[in-house]
Amino acid sequence: MRHLFATGLFWTSVACCLVAQALIIRSVRGARHVPVPSAGVPRHRGGIELLWAVVPALGLLLLLAFTWRAIQRTERPPAVPSHDRSVVPA
Repeated sequence: MRHLFATGLFWTSVACCLVAQALIIRSVRGARHVPVPSAGVPRHRGGIELLWAVVPALGLLLLLAFTWRAIQRTERPPAVPSHDRSVVPA
């Protein structure tokens, strides 16, 4: 039952992260529709802002992949080594 809870919690976290990242990227992309910069207003740096939105998303994706592997590794029963001579066939 503990593995089922961990899996459910993982996928709920993935869904929340996807929604958050989609909203962050939407916000950055939506900010590109600003008026043409003038001398008093600094130039909009949309490419850099988009990069700062995508790089953390890729890092989060990597973290989620390693977390999923760790959850799956704890679910598998430990393998019995083939060189274990403690069990002698009858």
